[in-house]
Amino acid sequence: MAGEYEPSAEDAEVLRRYKRARETEKQLLPLVRKIAVRAMRDENATVSDMAALTSLTDEVFRRLARENGIERKREPTVGYEVEAKRAAS
Repeated sequence: MAGEYEPSAEDAEVLRRYKRARETEKQLLPLVRKIAVRAMRDENATVSDMAALTSLTDEVFRRLARENGIERKREPTVGYEVEAKRAAS
């Protein structure tokens, strides 16, 4: 149910542009994920490389790499694995 709010013409244009951008993102994100998996697996791209190219966060690509069994390029510096190693030492 729509309310009674009526944005100014300027505001309405910004809101329309934002909505189109989000719709475009939804269309492109699966392609970006596919490209990222291939690049990280086959072309030696790093999580940071992909983040810089897309403006998505490093964590998005870390998770994508883990989901797809892509080996890490370096050892983790934070997290439960690091804590477990410290505890074992």
